[in-house]
Amino acid sequence: MSRPSPPDRSSTRRSPAARPTDDQLLDAARAVFAERGYAQATMGLIAERADSTKPTLYAHFGDKAALFRATVSREAAALRAWVIQAYETTDPAPLEDRVRRSVMAMFGYAGAHPESFRLLFDSAVDEMSNERRALADTIATLVLGQIRDHLTARGRPVGPSAELLAAMMVGLVGRAAMHVSHSPGLDPIAAGELATGFVMAALRGLDPALLEVVDRPQRAGQCVT
Repeated sequence: MSRPSPPDRSSTRRSPAARPTDDQLLDAARAVFAERGYAQATMGLIAERADSTKPTLYAHFGDKAALFRATVSREAAALRAWVIQAYETTDPAPLEDRVRRSVMAMFGYAGAHPESFRLLFDSAVDEMSNERRALADTIATLVLGQIRDHLTARGRPVGPSAELLAAMMVGLVGRAAMHVSHSPGLDPIAAGELATGFVMAALRGLDPALLEVVDRPQRAGQCVT
């Protein structure tokens, strides 16, 4: 005699008072997408994590792609607000203090919200490309302001090299913070201090000749040798 199949929790209705909020559903989606990636995440797994039902997920957010976009949008907005707040509290501190607070904002967020950080930076799903680009642009713009201040204080003209340096710093700090989000045993504060020292050493050691080459206008069709 065959055993009866266990009930499908993804279709079991909860009482109205016990139904999760949108934020609770998005929390569950964030956890599953971060753990399994977009392709392996299912609405059933997300519903189970939220102790909810698949019909509830579809009613609130639509299909999986729409739920993913909603999750990414919320997490990107949270990180953007976190980073902007850190930058707004740095002026008029010395450059090293401003860099430290900026770097620590990324490392602190990766340590405190690893699922969110992995979702935003460890996924190649097309549905999140616009949000990721907008978030990266926001951070790069804030970093660019610090680099411009640094170059101006050293009597250097600000040219295209400043934007290139900002992109380098955002990429470096972002990848390092991603490593922290995947390494629970790694102290994000210690890692952030190391990254701060690395960035400051790079800024102090900038070769003016290399900056001039990047900032030098190039004629159309001219090749750099």
